[in-house]
Amino acid sequence: MPKLIAAGRWALAEFGPLIVFWALALTLGVKPAIAGSILFIVADAVWRRRKGLPFTRLYLLVSALTLVFGGIDLVSTSPFMLTYEAVITNVATGLAFVAGALGEKPIIQEVAEQRGGALPPPGEARAFFRIFTLVWAGYFFVKAAFYLWAVWTLPMLEAMALRSAIGSASLGLMILVSTTQGRRLFFLCRRLGLLPKPGSPDAPKGAGEA
Repeated sequence: MPKLIAAGRWALAEFGPLIVFWALALTLGVKPAIAGSILFIVADAVWRRRKGLPFTRLYLLVSALTLVFGGIDLVSTSPFMLTYEAVITNVATGLAFVAGALGEKPIIQEVAEQRGGALPPPGEARAFFRIFTLVWAGYFFVKAAFYLWAVWTLPMLEAMALRSAIGSASLGLMILVSTTQGRRLFFLCRRLGLLPKPGSPDAPKGAGEA
């Protein structure tokens, strides 16, 4: 139960705008979903500023994509956009995660550091979170491919219903695994030799210390 609560808090903290958008879009429509997302982002920004909490790149990315593609849904009358919007959204998100894996600190590492708790040694942490960020990117690319298959092979309404169910369930599963199985995934990467060994050029001095 504590792990599930932690997963829920992480999901709301990083994917809150998207969760609010989906919940309102499925029940009230696109316009209330966009309005609710904007109100959530504003209220959450005020709360974060008062608490002195940082705005992670992941949170900013989710917020921006939610508003941009929600706006496209609102103004679009093109069957093309209605059909392929989810495909385009997931490809764009995947590319953003690929970009977020580069640099000194991968995007998922930034989120993990904000949550607190024990982290791997610096060299291994950077390599592990880069892999983890690329796994998230791969998830969005696979989901985009699935959505593309659905719109090509299924009736429109059936494809939209399927992508809503699969998209929500798979994202929830990814969040759950990310928040509860990180330690196991780290040691799996270590056993597979995917992380730099202590003393290697990619591992800073002292990286082997727990």
